[in-house]
Amino acid sequence: MPVRPAVAEDAPAIVSLIGRAAPHLDTKAYANGRLPEGVVALVAELRGRLVGWLEGVVDDAYTGPGAPVPPPHGYVLAIVVDPGTRRQGVGRGLMEAFVRVAREAGVRWVFLFPEEGTGVRERMEFFEACGFEAVGDPGGEHPAMGRRVG
Repeated sequence: MPVRPAVAEDAPAIVSLIGRAAPHLDTKAYANGRLPEGVVALVAELRGRLVGWLEGVVDDAYTGPGAPVPPPHGYVLAIVVDPGTRRQGVGRGLMEAFVRVAREAGVRWVFLFPEEGTGVRERMEFFEACGFEAVGDPGGEHPAMGRRVG
């Protein structure tokens, strides 16, 4: 599954993918063929079509709940896979690509907060299959999740 950094020309396809698969997510940062600044945007393609997108950050600032180690940390902000290509390795490919980017930036931990609502258990199972585990307050209903990467 080819995964690569997003380029400005991908913005319309990213907006379209989000509109189909996760219409509640805000796409303003991708308007007018732009990519948001300060984020890692990755895309996955299948047969020349964009079928997955991940947005994350690597920062030196966050030290709150879910950050059991000193920064820098990586954060997966959002991941979206086309419904017609789920369970084909797209999401895992995106997650592993972000982990590599974070590791190369000197990050020791990557964190995420599973989106609540319908399907949260399935999302948490997916993240666990990608090597993430509950951190911070594991007793919470939907705890922060982290993966040691360095």
